Amino acid sequence: MYPFELAVLRSLSATQKRQLVQTMGSAEAVLESREEELLDTGLINEQVIKHLREERAGRNFKEEYADYKKAGYGIVSLEDREYPELLRQIPDPPYGIFYRGTLPGKEEQMIAMVGARRCSSYGRTAATELARYLAEQGFSIVSGMALGIDGASHTGALEASGRTYAFLACGPDICYPRANYKLYRAIPEHGALMSEFPPGVAPVARFFPSRNRLISGISRAVLVMEARKRSGSLITADQALEQGRDVYALPGRISDVMSEGCNHLIAQGAMIIQSRETLLSDLTELPVGNMKIEIDTQFNKLHLEKEELLVYSCFDFYAKGVDEVQQEVGLDLLTLLSIILKLCEMGCLKEVFQNQYIRVASIFH
Repeated sequence: MYPFELAVLRSLSATQKRQLVQTMGSAEAVLESREEELLDTGLINEQVIKHLREERAGRNFKEEYADYKKAGYGIVSLEDREYPELLRQIPDPPYGIFYRGTLPGKEEQMIAMVGARRCSSYGRTAATELARYLAEQGFSIVSGMALGIDGASHTGALEASGRTYAFLACGPDICYPRANYKLYRAIPEHGALMSEFPPGVAPVARFFPSRNRLISGISRAVLVMEARKRSGSLITADQALEQGRDVYALPGRISDVMSEGCNHLIAQGAMIIQSRETLLSDLTELPVGNMKIEIDTQFNKLHLEKEELLVYSCFDFYAKGVDEVQQEVGLDLLTLLSIILKLCEMGCLKEVFQNQYIRVASIFH
């Protein structure tokens, strides 16, 4: 109960909580100490003591903790062996982590996947596919449950029945964004929702950079799947480098705004995601020849007619309009639309906007 009380107190910063526990031995010792003893540590001043006194007045932390546990949530503190070891090693680990689900095991291999909220079809497809593949190989996927790349990464891991963890920029009892409510419900069954913020804390802008350091901190490597040149994903990449984590980036076309960030990271020395196999080789430190690689050969087995193959080859993982394709292939509109409809029925193409289609196949083949 004492670690819970110390963790939920907002009067003390994460640094003050860590330092007080290091100095006094435990959360219990901190919370049972007289105000004079706390002042004598030199770690907090009279103003902090005043705020602390006001925050603790009239609260029954024992009842709060019982209600918290009854609702299905847990807490792990720096005093517990179950605290994630990689996270413990970063310069500014939170004293306590509130969670719903199951904490990662000591031997779990955690890989972070981050990227743009307003991602392209290319980025979303790549994130889903790569997360699914890595989960199949036994890696656990970590992200922030945001829209776009984050959600796609969690989804890919879940599709493989793998483990996935979401760090939230709010209390674990708050689903943000609401559009990802299905993920919010599903992730605790295959991992955990995790946060340094106690129940009831709503998301605000300044919490997101703080949250991002935990996504990278708990992971062996960070994969940036798509990002603008100035974005939160690049902040996460910087934090990962400061924490000594490997950073990988998915390249994109130089004309695409959503790939500027990744291409910039690669230019600055980030490792490039060239294929699933080479990435897996790096992450496992094994030669590719010794790995069991399951390649989806669905599209190698298609038997397309000449015109169908011509139309299919015009599409890629970026949305493309019918008019543009017609100019490339020179077919009349009715014939082209008939072929596109057939390719959609076969699962080769997908309409993402009105008369805008993308190829549905593996990006990493």
